[in-house]
Amino acid sequence: MLFLEGMPAAHAHLSTRGGSVMKVLIGDTVVLKQQAGNPIGIVTRRNGNTLTVRLPWQDNALERVSRSDVEPLAVGMADARMRQAKFSNSLSLAGQSSLAELVKAFGYASDVKMQRSSLGNVVRQLERAGLEVKPTTGSWDRYAPFVLGLKNALLEPPEPDDDEADEEAPGLPFSFALPQPFWPSALGLSQEREVAFLRALTAPEPILALLYLPDSRGAADWLQATWEGVMGWAYRSAQRFIRSPGGGEPPAPEVVRGPPTLLHGYLRPSVLASEGPRLQDGPRTLNLVALRRDADAPVDHQRLLSTWPGPVFEFDATAISSEGTPVSRLLLMVGGKHEKATDDFVADLSPLKLVLWSREACAHGAAQAMNSWGETLKRAPFSRFKGSNESATALSLKARLAQWVGLRHPNLELEFEHRREEVPDEDGSTQEVTRTDLHVEALGSFEVETLVGSGPMETFYHRKIFSRRKAGESFSLVVPGEALLWAGPFLADIAHHLGDEGAVLIPAAGTAFARLEPRPLTENASEVKDPQEARRESTIELVERDVDRLPKLEDVAGYTAVKQRIQRDIIWPERRSALLRNVSRASGILFFGPPGCGKSLLARAIAGELEQEVRLLSPSDLRGPYLGWGSLMIREQFDWVVEQEKRMLVLDELDAVARSRRNGQMHSDEKADVNELLVQLDRAGRLRRIIVGTTNFLGALDEAVIRSGRFGRYVPVPPPDLKEAVEIVSYYLKRLKRGGPRVFVPSDAELNDVLAPLFLEKRKGQRFFSGSDLEVAVTEAYWRCAQRDTPVDTLDAGEAPVHLTRDELAAALKGGPRSVSEHSIRRFLREAQRHCDAELAEALAQRFEATE
Repeated sequence: MLFLEGMPAAHAHLSTRGGSVMKVLIGDTVVLKQQAGNPIGIVTRRNGNTLTVRLPWQDNALERVSRSDVEPLAVGMADARMRQAKFSNSLSLAGQSSLAELVKAFGYASDVKMQRSSLGNVVRQLERAGLEVKPTTGSWDRYAPFVLGLKNALLEPPEPDDDEADEEAPGLPFSFALPQPFWPSALGLSQEREVAFLRALTAPEPILALLYLPDSRGAADWLQATWEGVMGWAYRSAQRFIRSPGGGEPPAPEVVRGPPTLLHGYLRPSVLASEGPRLQDGPRTLNLVALRRDADAPVDHQRLLSTWPGPVFEFDATAISSEGTPVSRLLLMVGGKHEKATDDFVADLSPLKLVLWSREACAHGAAQAMNSWGETLKRAPFSRFKGSNESATALSLKARLAQWVGLRHPNLELEFEHRREEVPDEDGSTQEVTRTDLHVEALGSFEVETLVGSGPMETFYHRKIFSRRKAGESFSLVVPGEALLWAGPFLADIAHHLGDEGAVLIPAAGTAFARLEPRPLTENASEVKDPQEARRESTIELVERDVDRLPKLEDVAGYTAVKQRIQRDIIWPERRSALLRNVSRASGILFFGPPGCGKSLLARAIAGELEQEVRLLSPSDLRGPYLGWGSLMIREQFDWVVEQEKRMLVLDELDAVARSRRNGQMHSDEKADVNELLVQLDRAGRLRRIIVGTTNFLGALDEAVIRSGRFGRYVPVPPPDLKEAVEIVSYYLKRLKRGGPRVFVPSDAELNDVLAPLFLEKRKGQRFFSGSDLEVAVTEAYWRCAQRDTPVDTLDAGEAPVHLTRDELAAALKGGPRSVSEHSIRRFLREAQRHCDAELAEALAQRFEATE
């Protein structure tokens, strides 16, 4: 945890600008004054005087605190600079610390990939507190030392705090933040595609949107209807944003909703399909199809996606766990109930019913404003109100705005269609530049925008916002509530760029307005895969080779008891899934035992028996070079296994990825990987996908990973006994005779005579052969015999037979490794006793009893 050690006693109440309190914004770093050591937190949400802060040095835990209990960290630094006092023992403000250390003090990552946005956020906080950041080297490199200089703002008279003003003037707008995640990603869309999806809603290209439903019938009912309702509403609203050619009315957008048969009939239309609904791939069309990925997706699904002329967005609702709470919160905001959009209130609401309520609330608010227009005119008549081509929605917003301003400031003059003029030019005349919808001398300018015919978004930013903004004057953008559905992140970005001198206002219940909290818009990384990855995952069928074929249990030598257990507990239930459909069972299988005993081979044999496609993943396949990559790679591999039936994953050396989070030396990023693995194991379990884990150290795994319901079947894999060892050695000897030189090997009876005394000796010494030890011994014996039987001057080694004698094999076995130690066996037996039935644990214990 980061504390501000060494801070002066005066920091009990940090202040700046002569005593005023700096406004706290989302993304600001604050000091928690009421907690021991003054820890820091980063504000992630603000609801009135209640803040939600993320504690970077406490595993990013979230905590709700009062505004009065925190102060901006930037204010503390400004206070220290004003008094020329020491700030802390770990951070110098006068040239002894680097920019990376400054960023770290504010709770942001400061490694070699330090984000420029993090540094910019810190600099902006310090500037608002009256400080100027100056790198001493002139470069903004992370290693550059810095000094903090005072700006003139610290010498200005104190200004009232916005929070105090809110308390004194309740008519000021309530502040609210867009729910995170935003509604597309809350309904299953990948966050990397969210911005692309919002932009596509305003484009003319046809959109194909697929919703993959979960198995739960209750969840599917509200999900599908809510998804279709919000998607259709957002699309129709967004399509009005783009100005049509010639300035006329744009063609009405079309929304197609239908069953999965729409996908099946798109590439292969039938006579019957021509009479029903069809996918529309013409301009300004949105196609919505809900399906179950495993049961409803067409066989040529990839071909359909590749031939669709517009963008395709896939919503994976099988991973949704929030029960629609973010969507419900947004719908409350759209309908004007921003102050009620709290988690406690939203939890009991139906998202589907909120879609209907929100649409009615928007229409009712517009009508209510026009009904009260007469009272507004009676109190303060205007010379001009309506612009040249304003719609009913714009007039309703202006009427509501006039009513709201009039109630707050009844003595102020309202100037509608205000024309702003520049200073006189060289000819002595003034030049008219632009107009604003409403200008109030003490409050600034208000621009009412319905977002109809104003696009594209880049044009809207320039022409409607920044070209009409006057330096030093407050500027407020007023938009209808439904604009939040498709332009919410863009509007929050506009609020961010307007800063303290502007706001984005949304209609609230009654005659009020709510202020959208700023949040910068960041373009996420593309989901486009690397070409090499695309080639490796090509759907083109390749010629199958022997090395590509999956082994079956009959191909695994030895391990008779283990194979019988696999047949009984794994293969039989999977082949009779219909019989066990209503039986709760975990799909996770965990092989544990000493190293080199065939756990990975047996896992692949399960895939061969069930004829499933399998991925054998090592720990490096689930790790990445940067923070956060591990969670992404885990999710990517599980995305592969859940997208189709007949697929399974084998997580080799699972203890390297899912070790216990109680380990004090464990990095927070490793804990995040374990958390992601837990989520994905549950997701795969709901779809009954087989996930096999292998580990040498079962006790090192996190308790949540191996609890019942995730890995429900435990398969102990011990070192081979004498009979199994004979089978394994015989298998490797017979493999030497395939397609190579003539090889003569000992018989099974001779192998038993060679191995029997060695196994008796190892049981006395408690040192045991693993399956890989036996393979190494066979290879070593063959090398020796081949070198002996093949003369040095023989060019064609294939002509000379190789006689692998029992004496050479005995020597190789006796001189070779015995990988399984007494300590490994004791640990293996303890784990078997804990996780397996008593009868099996007792049988394993007798297997390794030392003999006299």
